[in-house]
Amino acid sequence: MKRYGLRYYLYISSLLIVILLFSVINAVLSFGVSCQKYKAENIEQFRNMKICKNIFQLFQEDTPKWKKDYGKKIIGDTYYWMYQCVLSDIKCFPVQKDPKGKEEVAYENSWLAERSYGGPRTHEGTDIMPSKNEPGYFSVVSVSDGIIENIGWLEKGGKRIGVRSESGAYFYYAHLHEYGENIKEGMHVKAGDILGTMGDSGYGKEGTVGQFPVHLHFGIYIDIEGKETSVNPYWILGYLERN
Repeated sequence: MKRYGLRYYLYISSLLIVILLFSVINAVLSFGVSCQKYKAENIEQFRNMKICKNIFQLFQEDTPKWKKDYGKKIIGDTYYWMYQCVLSDIKCFPVQKDPKGKEEVAYENSWLAERSYGGPRTHEGTDIMPSKNEPGYFSVVSVSDGIIENIGWLEKGGKRIGVRSESGAYFYYAHLHEYGENIKEGMHVKAGDILGTMGDSGYGKEGTVGQFPVHLHFGIYIDIEGKETSVNPYWILGYLERN
């Protein structure tokens, strides 16, 4: 049996290391393409979104609701596109933390839950509830850069603001107590700019308050085939809260 010298084994070992490094670099580059596809700023952010590991688990939970509410099957590529559109613009949670550190907010996955005011309908958003039921206590901020497309009273939404982001997503903030200083339709806002304060306005003619506990109704809409379509904000809020 032929014996090989130390130089031979060092050569083989070096070759294996090079092959291993090449495989690792190739995997990282491939992962980077996926990150770029969803416009994450880095690999860690991409992992935090849980899109890589739990993409279908994350989105498929909403599929039965989509079928029920819209009467059609929303395939994976549509989900990817919708969340890419939203995730590419969001930068912060829509409610500022209590500067005193005493009060907090909470929310649950109530997207497309049944609602009755104004007739049978579904809930196209997530309600962010404060621990302190006081209008005006918490500040509401824009989650993205964009343009204020709508501002004013809606029977269901009360004092509301709608911001259109650069990628086309429409962020809806409802039941406000007051609007932010100098906030007006058509103005540009940056992520983190104060839009107003959390309140309990709505469910009636202009000026109606107190029909429900103080909270922020936060909605997200994407244009799909010419129809403004609701996207579940729950997952987005979870991501924003962690980052």
